[in-house]
This record gives sequence, C-alpha cells and structure tokens, in this order.
Amino acid sequence: MKRAKIKSLDAINKQVLRSRINIIMLIIFLLFLVLIIRLGYLQIVLGDTYQEQVENAQYVEINQSVPRGEIYDRNGNLLVGNTAEKAIYFTRHRNMSNFEIMDVAESLSSYIQMDTETLSLRDKQDYIINNYPGELSAIMPEQVTLLENGGISQNEFNEDAYSTIDEEFANSVLNEEDLNVIAVYVQMASASELNPVIVKSEDVTEEEFARVNEDLEQLAGISTGLDWQRNYPYDAALRTVLGEVSTNEEGLPRELVDYYQALGYSRNDRVGKSYLEFQYENVLRGEKPQVKYTTDKSGRVTGEETIKEGKAGEDLYLTIDIELQLELEKIAEHHLTGIREMAEEIVEMDEENGDIDYTIIPEYIDTVQLVVQDPNNGDILAMVGKHINEDGDIVDYDYGTLTATYVPGSSVKGATVATGYQEDVLDVGETLIDEPMTFAGTDTVSSFFNRNDQVPVDDQRALMVSSNTYMFKIALALMGEQYSADMPLPTDVTEAGYDLRNGLNQFGLGVSTGIDLPNEAIGLSPQLTNPMNYLYLSIGQYDTYTALQLSQYMSTFAADGKRVQQHLAKEVRGSNANDKGPVLNSYGTNVLNTIPMTDNQLNQIQNGFYDVFNTHDESRDMYGTGWDAYHDLEPKAAGKTGTAESFRDGDPVLNQTYLGYAPYDQPDMAFSIIFPTMPSTVPFFPAQYMGQDVIEKYYELYYGQESKPLYNYDAEDFYTQLEYGSY
Repeated sequence: MKRAKIKSLDAINKQVLRSRINIIMLIIFLLFLVLIIRLGYLQIVLGDTYQEQVENAQYVEINQSVPRGEIYDRNGNLLVGNTAEKAIYFTRHRNMSNFEIMDVAESLSSYIQMDTETLSLRDKQDYIINNYPGELSAIMPEQVTLLENGGISQNEFNEDAYSTIDEEFANSVLNEEDLNVIAVYVQMASASELNPVIVKSEDVTEEEFARVNEDLEQLAGISTGLDWQRNYPYDAALRTVLGEVSTNEEGLPRELVDYYQALGYSRNDRVGKSYLEFQYENVLRGEKPQVKYTTDKSGRVTGEETIKEGKAGEDLYLTIDIELQLELEKIAEHHLTGIREMAEEIVEMDEENGDIDYTIIPEYIDTVQLVVQDPNNGDILAMVGKHINEDGDIVDYDYGTLTATYVPGSSVKGATVATGYQEDVLDVGETLIDEPMTFAGTDTVSSFFNRNDQVPVDDQRALMVSSNTYMFKIALALMGEQYSADMPLPTDVTEAGYDLRNGLNQFGLGVSTGIDLPNEAIGLSPQLTNPMNYLYLSIGQYDTYTALQLSQYMSTFAADGKRVQQHLAKEVRGSNANDKGPVLNSYGTNVLNTIPMTDNQLNQIQNGFYDVFNTHDESRDMYGTGWDAYHDLEPKAAGKTGTAESFRDGDPVLNQTYLGYAPYDQPDMAFSIIFPTMPSTVPFFPAQYMGQDVIEKYYELYYGQESKPLYNYDAEDFYTQLEYGSY
C-alpha cells in the first residue's frame, strides 16, 4: 500500500494565498470592467446630455432691467414712457453664504444710503441675534446660557428671541449705521445664484454712483448699471386703466406669483400687475440679456461675457385719443361739480322758503361715468370716470366704466322692442295703448309722460316718449298673456325671462363686451322669481350693467345690428427710439354677433332713437325725452335716455343714463353716460346736457366745428321747475 502524500502546512498556506490573490485579481478585474463600462456609458450614451447641462449652467439669462415697451395713444402721443436711473446691482456667486453676503453688505453700506423706514421687525431681530449678544444677555440671560451650554438649539434660541425682541428694544439697540447695513443686506439676500438684483435704484446720487464705480474690485458681486421707471406725460389721465408695474422690492406680486412662475418668470422679476400693463405683459416685458459666467472652484465669478443683448419691450398703441380724453374729463368734472353745486344751492333755498317736497342730498351726487367709442370697429376713444371723495376732492374713476354696475332704466328699451320683434309678439309699427296698468295684488304702474290717460302709441313713438306700459305689454306677450285690468300675473316666468334676457344679452347687456382688460364686471342678473321683477326687467329696472356694456349696446344699433368687440389695443410696434417701429400686430374689427332683425325692424328702432333727441310733436304735446338737450345739434344725433329708481342708505335716488350716437345718418361715435344716485325729483336733474357737450366737443375735434361753451346750471331756474313739478 502506497503512503498518501501529506502536504506540509507551508504548502497549504501558499496555495490558499494564491487562491486569495486570484480572487482579489478577479474582483479588481471586474471592478475595472464595470468602471470602464460606466465611463463608456457616461461618455458615449450620456455625454451629450451632460455637455448640454454644463453649457446651460454657464449661460444664464440674468435679471438685469431692460426698458419695458412704451404705450401710445392712437395718434402717437406718449402715454407711458420710461425714465432711466442709475442703479447698483449685486450678483450672488455660486456657493456664497449669507455670512459672506453680510460682509459685502457691511462694506457697501459705507458707500450708499438706503431707505430704512420700511425695514421689518424680523430683519432687525435677525441682525441683533447675530451682532449684539451682550444686549441679548441682558433681556434673555437664561436662553443665552442654555445656548452656550448646548441646552437649546440655535433655532430654539432664535424663536425665543423673536418673541422677546420688540420694536422698542430693537430701535434702542440699533444705530443708523446698523439700519443702513440691514437695508442693504435685505436687498442682497433675495438674490439667487448668478442672477443680479437691484440693491438701490431710486435716488442714487452722483457721488454714490461714482464711489461704488471706483471700488468695484473691492466689492464682491457689486456692479453698476441702469434701471428703468415708468413715467406718465399726462399725469393722472387714465392712470388706473394704464396699469401698474411691480417694484424692484416687490418682484412678482404675491397674488400673481403662481400665474407668472407658470410662465417661466423669476420671483424678483418686475411685471405688469394690473389693467393694461398686466393684460399686455407679453408685449411690453422685453427680453433680458443672456450672460456666460466664468467661475473658479469656489464658485466666485472671475469673468462674464454677454452672449445675447437685452431687448426693450415692444410698443403698444391704443385706440384712445388722449386729446379727446382730456377734454371729456374736463366736461365730466364741469357737470359733476355743477350739478352738485346746484343741488347745494337748491337745498339752501328750500331751507329758506320750504317750497320743495323732495329729499335732495347733494353728497349723493358724487360720480359720473362716460365711454366714447367708434361703433363700427369697437375702438374705445375715451373712458372717463370722476368721483368726489369724502374730502370733497375729485378723483379719477376711469376703471369704474368696466367694474361698476348700475340699474340703467329706460335706456335699454330698444333691446326690449327688438326682442318683441324676434319672438314674433310685436309687429313693426304696431300700436298699443299706453295706460296705467293694474295687476292683482300690486300697485298701479304707468309711464312718466302719461299717468292717467289712455294714449295710443306705436313702437317708434313708445321709444320717443319712453313708454313703460308699452314695454310691459311686450313682456306680457312673451309670456303668452294679454293685458286686462287687475289681471293676475303668472307665477312662472322662467321661460319668458330667459327669452327677454337673451334678447338683452345679444346687444352686450349682461355679458362680456370682450374688452381687453381684466376684472370686467358682467353685472347682476338675479333669479326671476317675482313676475313684477320680470316686467321691470323690460324697462331696465332690475338687472345691472356697466357704462361699457351700455356703450356697446347703443353702438350695436349705430352699426346696423353688428355687435363689435370693444378694445383698447390698436397695434403693436417694434421698439424704436427715434421713430415709430414696424407694425408687428394690429387689432381689427371683431364682430361678436349680428342681431337677427330685418332692415325694417332695425330702422324702426333707429327712428325711435332719432325722435328721442329731435322730435317735438306739438299737436299731441309729445316730445322726445332727450329733446331739450340734443335737438339743436348739427349734424343730428340719436339715442335713448333712462331713469331708474334706486336707493342709497335708505333714501330714494335715481340713476340717470344717457346713450347716443352721432352723426345720426353715418355714426362714427357712440357714447354712454351714467349719473348714479341723483336726487329723486320731478323734473329730473338736467344731467342730459353733459351728452350735448360731449357730442359738440367731438364735432369740434373731429369735424372742425366751432368750440361752444359748456352748459351752465342755473339753480334759481331749476328751483322754480321743482317748485311747480314741471319742465
């Protein structure tokens, strides 16, 4: 038998070692193989992606201010421009801590003086926590000791400090230099990496600007440049409608942050935040420059190269005629103050004589609204609103023409007649009896011109004298009812109410006008549960409308049944510092709908509107409700008046409306005027003369007619009319 070979211990150890080495080599090989595959994957498969990310990180669209586009009127008059002002910028380096920013702020604060009035208590508290430990020990010793011993965290200590440090203590600790440092730091701390923010742009002095420029190398991240602020050559004219732009400090307005960030804006971008500036932000904003930054390993910017220059925003030209706007503002102020002063004189006269049985409160006469437009293309030529505030000062209320709604009264009766035609319950020229009407369980209703008699009137004459009962009978016919004295009214007016409202809507009443402004009010259209409210809707005594809606309604008749979208933007032009830029976009006529009426039906209503302003039938002692103020106009005009009963603070008042267009045969202007909460008297306060002055001023500016004096109110003459209750 052979003896088995037995390996020595040394041989075994060598074999084990070789095996382990082989395993280790295999592992190393596999690791290198994985590394090679990974590197290949990164270079070959993902190489382009990472290269693109590197390039994107180097090219940055910086938030350096560029001029917004300017806004002009239809004739090229500058309404909103830009004023350049010196600015000091800060660019936050990559990896720059808040402590480093504070160091720069402390240095910069010795060069510039900031406004410190708006500093928040929290800003002051943070500065005290970091810079005044001794003062904190005096008012919160226990917390300071706990912080030093590790008993509480820094965050817990800060929360205690916020609740302990009040405004009085902060002001006692901080000196003017401290406050100036804080003000500088607050502006700088909002900066994101490689995105310049303005530290100061308002009231930068020549000395401040020069000193900072001299020492830029010692001020990390600080640079100088220009900022742009809006200026308004016509001061307050249309100021609200033109809109607001956010400030450097504000950036994206809080209520619009989500909206603008969804469009790719940064939080510190300055943007349009109201009305036209907001509506046309995409036109006016301009393009920010793109810069390629070079940074060292620490993230400090060592160089920059402008890859794409910034570009000013495009210019917006409006349909507004600023000369007409300014003249109509004067007219509105003249009539508003004239009527109010007349009311004050009449009250004084009545206190002496006691002849008038009316409640007249002059303070209620505080608002007037006016819209003038081209009825053929929807161009808004002027938007005027004036309001007398509690201090007795006249303030602009232009935006009220699209945001404030009122019950308009009889001015909407043309739409009621048109609805009667369309629903086949009224024929052109049909005669109905205007008479006091009684319904079961209600008071008697009648027309202002006829309180007691039975007077036959056709549709044209009904518009001329503003017959209430003619409209009531149309509304009854829409329900399939014919009037009889003391008749009960149907309780369900849903279907008829829908038909009547739809008839009003087609003219722009109770629906959007399409105006290119945010916050347009549509008006109130309460549910029609009461049949009398349905009847009052037919004479404009229920739903509410804006001055813009009433202007569009009247313009639809002036444009032969075409309802045209109203608009303020006329065209967009490229920015050009020396002249008008090229037209990039224009806003033409947009017909929203055409009223389904025959020429005969349309002409009948237009003839009624003509009679309102121009006809006095002496044989029947009938005259148009606007005849006194408008019949002498040349060329002739047409329109409709309205008076709606309302209440203010429990007192009865009247909303007086005056709508029209001119010249009658070829209209190129239409207007609406609203005088809300006027005294409830008979006769009505003679506010219709404002419409006369508006048309005459238009004829002066557009037709070259001779300038005429504005109507002046005579308190003594009107007092006599009120005393006898007649015109």
